[in-house]
Amino acid sequence: MSETSERLRLLAWAAVLLFVAYGAVYVSTLDFGHLIPRDGKKHVIGRDFLNLWMYGRAAFEANPGQYYDLRTYWAAADQVTGPGYPPQLWSYPPSVMLLAAPFGLLPYMGALAIWTVIGLAAFILGLRLWTRDPRYLLPLLLAPPAIFGLVSGQFTYLTTGAMLAVLRWRESRPLLAGVILGLLTLKPQLGLFFPILLLATRSWKVILAASVTALALAALTGLIWGPDVWLAYWNRGIANQTLVLTDPDNLSEMWMATPFINARSPGLPIAAAGAIQAVASILAVVLVWKTFSRRPPAEDLQANAIFLACAAFGTPYMMSYDTLPLVVAMVLLMPSGTAGRLLTLLAWGLQLLQFAFGLFHLPGPALVPIVIALYLAKQPASSTWVDQRNWPTGRTQASA
Repeated sequence: MSETSERLRLLAWAAVLLFVAYGAVYVSTLDFGHLIPRDGKKHVIGRDFLNLWMYGRAAFEANPGQYYDLRTYWAAADQVTGPGYPPQLWSYPPSVMLLAAPFGLLPYMGALAIWTVIGLAAFILGLRLWTRDPRYLLPLLLAPPAIFGLVSGQFTYLTTGAMLAVLRWRESRPLLAGVILGLLTLKPQLGLFFPILLLATRSWKVILAASVTALALAALTGLIWGPDVWLAYWNRGIANQTLVLTDPDNLSEMWMATPFINARSPGLPIAAAGAIQAVASILAVVLVWKTFSRRPPAEDLQANAIFLACAAFGTPYMMSYDTLPLVVAMVLLMPSGTAGRLLTLLAWGLQLLQFAFGLFHLPGPALVPIVIALYLAKQPASSTWVDQRNWPTGRTQASA
């Protein structure tokens, strides 16, 4: 058995065991004595999907922007979940209603089921752009960030599939890649570093398509729900999002492996944590620009892994389950040597690492994507290109 096969087999077993263990614990905590079943933390099944579903319901109301006032949103949530529901943030841009509206027409559990199936399909299709080797499916489909994203009803599978498609198609299908990237503005923190990559590679068609798509989404949202909904988002929605970074009661220290949150977790003041994040962000910009100004091919996994690692630590607001694209790149890349194996394992388990460290208010996991980016940036550019086993069409490394 090759080293790659052995490593994938071990990751697959770890993924399945984690899924079974976590699933058993999660199911054992469910309480069906509510309007929507709740877990051990009193949140509904598919916790964060409740927000998307509520955006879908708000899409058919006269004033959806009112819910950026959190007390108004909490009162509305109580009506569909039962009184005393744990507070959640209403902070997505209003353009999310374009996606959420169909789900708002369905009962919650049915909408959640369809949402989950769509996400799984998008992830598998995105992965198939890079490999059709079935050995990669379980280690990635059930990687820790994927499991936590699945349980929390998040965008994880959907956005990972979209990002994999953008990176794979930025040269061969630039207009389609740009449209997908424009759609990713529904989760704006995930695409912050794409402009740097695209400018460095002079991907003008992708930039144009992404810009037009993003502007069209914003304009269509304003046309349907009025410009006031964007004003409400600007005045209150963005402030709601920053609560995760500034308010100790909302600090997501178990779910964000970013330099800012790692610095805030043990008690550093906002100014000091912001300075640390600024240094990390500058480093991320420099690494992305340096890597992609050499114009690597779109299929170069080494360059893409550097980009995804920089995207993970270059922003203060990045949930650990949103690092699934980095996990995919590292597992496909499978760097050789002790350091490469360790970094692949750390990337795969970053969600678990952040949860454990955050539980005890300890920093550290944010260093993982930083070290990954620096390590890969020092490797010869051609030594870690994806090889034949990863190509859907059988294209070889030599022909790349």
